[in-house]
Amino acid sequence: MPATNRRFVIVLLLSPSECYGKMPSPTLMRHQSSGTMLLASATATSEKLQPSPHAGATTRSRAALVAMTVGSAGAAPQPSPLGAWLLKYRSWLLLVCLIVHKCATDGLTRWTRVHGSYSGATVAVMSEVVKLPLIAIAVASFGGGPRQVVPIFKQAFTRTPFANAWISLCYTFNNLLYFDALSAISAVAYQVLSQSKMLFTAGLMYFMVGKRLLVRQLIAILMLIAGALLVQLQELAKASAASAGASAAASSAMWWGVGLTLFSSFISALPNVAYEKVLKTEGENQWVNNVQVTVWIMFWIWLASWLPDLARALLGGPGLAAALPTPASLVASAAALPQTLRAAFAGFSLPVWGVVMLKAMNGILIPATFKYADNILYAYAKPSSIVATTVLAAVLTRSMPSLSMALGIGLVLASIVLYDSKPKAKAQ
Repeated sequence: MPATNRRFVIVLLLSPSECYGKMPSPTLMRHQSSGTMLLASATATSEKLQPSPHAGATTRSRAALVAMTVGSAGAAPQPSPLGAWLLKYRSWLLLVCLIVHKCATDGLTRWTRVHGSYSGATVAVMSEVVKLPLIAIAVASFGGGPRQVVPIFKQAFTRTPFANAWISLCYTFNNLLYFDALSAISAVAYQVLSQSKMLFTAGLMYFMVGKRLLVRQLIAILMLIAGALLVQLQELAKASAASAGASAAASSAMWWGVGLTLFSSFISALPNVAYEKVLKTEGENQWVNNVQVTVWIMFWIWLASWLPDLARALLGGPGLAAALPTPASLVASAAALPQTLRAAFAGFSLPVWGVVMLKAMNGILIPATFKYADNILYAYAKPSSIVATTVLAAVLTRSMPSLSMALGIGLVLASIVLYDSKPKAKAQ
């Protein structure tokens, strides 16, 4: 057999009692990182095995190592110091990336909504479109190489393509509600109300995944929420004073934004927990699932664009038949496509395209967090981003932080350390 076709090492670990006594069935262990296959037989302790009278002088050794090497396979490569450091602090690095990404996305989205007018649905669609080339670049860079891009995209359409449909539907609602909520309330109020997602996430992880949080982790979550509220205490007081003198219409819009934010928190926590369960299932490919979720979100957004016309036709119009497209209407729609695209991208500026790119990065950053950490770590990004935004604002304005702000920052930092802390091992 050519050496190029088989690159593995078979190692038989044989104890003396196995050589001459009963031989248990071997256990096959595969090391995917180096292509090495080890065939090791499971052995019992020498106290439980009866010695063989035929063992002779060979029983003096504890084990005999027989190695057969076919081809050129070496030991598993040891990670570099940088790789070992990244692996050790992977959770902290993911949290830092999530915080920076969340601050940039919320701040830039709020600024563009206040200083301009554009279609949030178009931003949602374009962010999903941009996700596909980003996923392809990620796969080619560190997801298996350029040759894996086409097979992964092919599997996304052939391997259980409907499995992530409902998860994508929830993400679609969340993407559309995000812009409406930030149009009705301030970014500070949105971030504070979004802390309810932490509670939704903890409850859903218990009921859906069966993950029971420790007492110290529950205390850490409560400390996190309290710290986020203390940090924004002054801003909340200003917002309350402003809302007290607002008109009834503005107050109604504010409460509408509050309701949208709370519902958005729940509708975001639900698919996140379900998606984490999928990504951590053995045999599931992270990139295949990413492509499926992205394509389904694009489909749901496209379908949502037809819902207003369909609702008008069913409720107050001529009926469903009139709502369906006809050949004449399709030709007219094709002719009006340039005007439709101009209207859809009206108000798009360079900062708006920045929002599109930031939201598209969710397609890589969030699944990586679910796979290598969990939803609680992802939920920590929101309150931690509040602290980072407030501290940055205090530095830029050269203002001393208030006592409540300093206390809130301390609570948030202590919460992060407490949640990630490991209990001390009990002395034997």
